[in-house]
Amino acid sequence: MAKLEVRTYPDPVLTQVSLEVERLTAEDKKFIADLIDVMYEDEGVGIAASQVGVLKRIIVVSPQAKRGTEKVYINPQILSQEGEELGLEGCLSVPGISAEVKRAKKIKVKAQDVKGKTLELMAEDFEARIFQHEIDHLNGKLFIDRLGLKQRQTLVSDLRTLKLMPRARPGHQPL
Repeated sequence: MAKLEVRTYPDPVLTQVSLEVERLTAEDKKFIADLIDVMYEDEGVGIAASQVGVLKRIIVVSPQAKRGTEKVYINPQILSQEGEELGLEGCLSVPGISAEVKRAKKIKVKAQDVKGKTLELMAEDFEARIFQHEIDHLNGKLFIDRLGLKQRQTLVSDLRTLKLMPRARPGHQPL
């Protein structure tokens, strides 16, 4: 396995928009296997290709955080959303920091699977949160970008510390 390194805040690649995948190559499929390995090694429940510096619209979602239950989505997009809920989020790319983030409670997603088949699915609650979080990554956004001014102010010193410190493993289950 090629060791991929999760990029952490404030790495500029995390603010870039990922490009659509025209078709998956054998190299892409190997990359996806490595991406899944990194997600589980870092105890995540989701990961986007951009988090390891690859600007392709590929995400992995694993609400159960159990190897073999993960699903890979290519070019995912949210078609509709309903409801709203507040939930605690962390991130492999923002290690050691978590905050309450407002997200849609239920979403409809369109994407392709690794075989190129187009899928439409509904996701609710925690799974919907993971999709929204990972799709944000593909659009160059971090969960901290969704926080209000007061929430961000409480995290300022932690974010400054991240800028200065080498990557640390979070102590919670990041998205």
